[in-house]
Amino acid sequence: MLTCFSIQSATITANTNIKKALLGYFTINAKRLDTGITESVLNQILSIDGLSGNYILRSYSYANYYDTDGKRLEISTEGAAQTPAEYENAGKIVASSNSENDSYFTEGGFKLTEGKAITSENGNAVLIHEKFAERNGLTIGDTIQLSDVTDKNRVTDVTVAGIFTSTKEQDAIGTAPSCDLYDNIVFTDLATASYLLYGTEDETNIQFGDFHVNDPEELDRIMEQVQEINGVDWNSCTLTCYDKDYQNAKKSLEGLQNIVFIAIAVVSVICFLVLALFMTLRLRSRIHETGIYLAMGISKGAVLLQYLLEVFIVAAIALLLSYGASAAISNQIGSRLLSQVTAETYETVDLTQNAETAKQPTEDFGLSEIIVEISATDYAIVWAFGLVICLVSTALAAYPIMKMKPKNILSQMS
Repeated sequence: MLTCFSIQSATITANTNIKKALLGYFTINAKRLDTGITESVLNQILSIDGLSGNYILRSYSYANYYDTDGKRLEISTEGAAQTPAEYENAGKIVASSNSENDSYFTEGGFKLTEGKAITSENGNAVLIHEKFAERNGLTIGDTIQLSDVTDKNRVTDVTVAGIFTSTKEQDAIGTAPSCDLYDNIVFTDLATASYLLYGTEDETNIQFGDFHVNDPEELDRIMEQVQEINGVDWNSCTLTCYDKDYQNAKKSLEGLQNIVFIAIAVVSVICFLVLALFMTLRLRSRIHETGIYLAMGISKGAVLLQYLLEVFIVAAIALLLSYGASAAISNQIGSRLLSQVTAETYETVDLTQNAETAKQPTEDFGLSEIIVEISATDYAIVWAFGLVICLVSTALAAYPIMKMKPKNILSQMS
């Protein structure tokens, strides 16, 4: 029972840990809004209580590439299904609050080989593919022009801040247009993308936002507060909650807690029944002794207290021994429970529009170790619970004898 209580406490601690490790988040897709998410709305979102302060802002667009003389830069068309009209020298523009955290770099196999990542602090900066740089003779520090494909008047100069390579093969080879090929992708800052998309110069609007929360249980409440912000057509936006990892881990731990609770109940009932049976047989064997005590004028309460004292002494010795035995097996049980509870398959959301199912290592979730140890509180609870069981079982076993008169007890024995 002591081990069961320790496991119960450990699962509660583990549940708290996964809330910290598996921080749920939600995504706002404002692509259909004419102005995206404005700075004013973004500041209101970030002021909502419960957000962790960890967020990623993103925007996507397409732009034609030119040098500073207005000459078209050459893009790659090898492996493309087609080159759409007006996209002969265009590529995909990816803007992020931090390019290092963009899914192309974290999951898509992109790797920065020269220069530095782009953050919100940068302005008019780009990262280009090494093949694009080689094809057009570009190096870090060079300036190129980006021109929005839908509005030719939106043209801006940008500086090459870094060069990256792709370590994975192009997906959708033969079906993707030339502007979506990896070689033609350009990463830039949010302000530059905002100008290309919305024509803004004094503020930065975005299309997408990923906002992490402190407690995954608060996701629904926070998302409701977001949709209460005025000045936004939320019906044209898509809010998506991502807490599957947390819910899976939570479900496993709750299942373990239920098993432990049932185990505690079963052990308690068995202990009570066994102890009651043992005390019944023992007191029956001492019925003559009980009759003599009562005939000598010793009260029934005093006799019962003597029996209880005997039981409590034995119980105290057993509880002291149980501490050492339970402590010896706790760590082994914790390791086995860890492998059972965290061996779950989680869905990984890939913001490059790919989804995959993967076995997540427990270290990613802050659950690399579940320490099952006997706390003072658990030990005190077991002591109290054990003494109550001893009291009740002894009292019930002694009741049939205690209600008899001394004369009847002695005559029955003779």
